Amino acid sequence: MSQKSSAGRIGEDIAALFLTLKGYQILRRNLRTRTSEIDIVARGAGCLVFVEVKLRGRGGLSGPLECVDVRKRARISRGALSFLQSYPEDLYRMVRIDVVSVSWSREELVVQHIENAFPAEGLSVW
Repeated sequence: MSQKSSAGRIGEDIAALFLTLKGYQILRRNLRTRTSEIDIVARGAGCLVFVEVKLRGRGGLSGPLECVDVRKRARISRGALSFLQSYPEDLYRMVRIDVVSVSWSREELVVQHIENAFPAEGLSVW
């Protein structure tokens, strides 16, 4: 496992724990579809939540939302739609896409949860 992928795994573990402590139920991690990967799929606050995790060193110049560009947003939306199509019984009426940013320095670990980070393109259940 590369250093980047192991760091990413740690960031996702921290984000999953953070969401669990906030009362979310983690349904899937690293959901892979033909066109995308979604870091975390969770249920909470009356919604099905697709979560993109961004791991950043504290010295990073851009924030978590700036790191999720238009192409990445489209891939996440396609992955969410693919997941929802596998549940035709319409279990989830409310869907949202969140970003969880995990950043660190020697002194502190900061986890930021951005709910409704961007609209899910093509999802009629939004």
